[in-house]
Parts: sequence; structure tokens; C-alpha cells
Amino acid sequence: MVHCGSHRENRNVPAPSHSHRTEMAHSHFLALIAIECEQPGIPPITTLDRSTASILADALADDLAAHIPEIRTLDFVFVGALYDQAQLLRPHWPLHAALADSLDHLPRTSGDAHVIALGAHEGRLALSGLEPDTRLLGSPMLVMPWLLSGDPEMIDKVAQRLERELLDQGLIGAELALGIGEAFGIKTAHARHMTTLDLCALACAQYQHAELGGIWQIIETALLRPDQAHTAELADGSHLHYRGGLVSSDSASRQQLAHCRAILAAHGLELVDAPAAP
Repeated sequence: MVHCGSHRENRNVPAPSHSHRTEMAHSHFLALIAIECEQPGIPPITTLDRSTASILADALADDLAAHIPEIRTLDFVFVGALYDQAQLLRPHWPLHAALADSLDHLPRTSGDAHVIALGAHEGRLALSGLEPDTRLLGSPMLVMPWLLSGDPEMIDKVAQRLERELLDQGLIGAELALGIGEAFGIKTAHARHMTTLDLCALACAQYQHAELGGIWQIIETALLRPDQAHTAELADGSHLHYRGGLVSSDSASRQQLAHCRAILAAHGLELVDAPAAP
């Protein structure tokens, strides 16, 4: 049975304890833009320069604030880059963690809110953890992560309104979708806002449709319940075991093992030889 995560759970993530921006704890709302391209393939442009990223970030923040003005009291952090969803769906949410870390390096006074756009200089992003893994690109669906950061009560209030008034419909403005496509040199069929847990639910359906639901169970456990052990049955009757961040298998098929290893690696998980089961 495939365990598709609820898009209502674990919505807010506390800021890392090392954050020194303010003495008050902050929370983050993790989200993304999912872009469906008219044609599959590697985009001509995968990272935007700082100027273009800034223009898009301002437009996105304005688009969101037009629906929910309270967003202007929160930090909006955006990276001008395209990723395969597997690079986003990795344990500890490394792309969003890098966005959150960027706030630590922003000089500010308490109470300020910013729109922070991360873009490339001479073709490279300042944070190496945000570089797109072009080896994964090729799917017609691409993602662009963004997050909101601020007071936990305000984050919770805004998050509930976002889910109720915007994320359930999801579609962003046609002009903004066109601008995203022009910036990256792609033709977009659809572009919509999603939470990370919405993306989990979509990936669950995709893996289940491809008869890879067992692999998704392991990925989802590593994403949402990393401290729990889990065993999943594969289509051929063999099993994958997750425990303590490691994955092992009892399959004797080299082809099956190679297939699982490649998929798990795309999601930042390693298939090891030693048993990971209890």
C-alpha cells in the first residue's frame, strides 16, 4: 500500500536553531512552483542571473500578496533556478534548507521583511547546494522552490489562508507564467503553486502509476518520518528496508537493485549492501 502524505500535516517547519537573525523563533512555510512544460527535455537556461531572479521574485511576491496582504510582513525567499522534483524531494529538504540559510547572511533589523532573490553570478549560484543537478533534468515537469519565513503565529495564519484561497486552485497568473517561460527559454503548459506536501502527494501518484509504489514508500518515510523504520514490498516480491537514513534490499536481481539504486540516489538516498532492517 502506498502511503501518500497528507497535505495538511507538518505544514510549518521551525527555523534552524543556529539562526541568529532575531532572538525570537521563526517558522518557515515551504512551497514551490510546479511548471509543466509543453515538451520534455533539459531547459536552455537552468539558472537566472541575479537581476532576472529579482524581477521574478518581486512579481511572485506581489502575486501572492495580492491574495493575502499579510505576506508582506514575512520574508519571501526565492531562487531563480529550475530543478527536477527528485532534487527537491530529498531528506531534510536541502533546497529549502539552503533558502532558509540564506536569511542568516542578510543584514537586517528586527521586524523588517524582505523579498530575497537568489540568482547566479557568472553562471553559478552563491550556495553550491542550490545548483540544479542537470543529470536529473528531462521530465516535462520542473520545480522552483520558495519559502516564507517569520513569526510562527503569522506563518500559521498565512499558511491556512494560502491553502484555502490559493494553493487549492494553484494556478498562477498567465502573464507571470509566461514571464517564467521566457526567462528560462521554455514553453509552459501550466504553472501552479504547491506546498512540499502537495508535491509528495503528486509524486506518490506518479510512482504508484509506474508500479514503483514500494520505492515511494521508502522515499516518503525518509522525507516525513525519517526516525521510523519501514519495509516496503516491490513488484517482484522482494523488499526494501529503511532504517536510520539507510536503505537495503533482499532482492537477488542485479537489474532490480540497479534500478532501485538509481531512483533512490536521485532522491538523496543510498542503497547499501548491509541490512538496514531491524
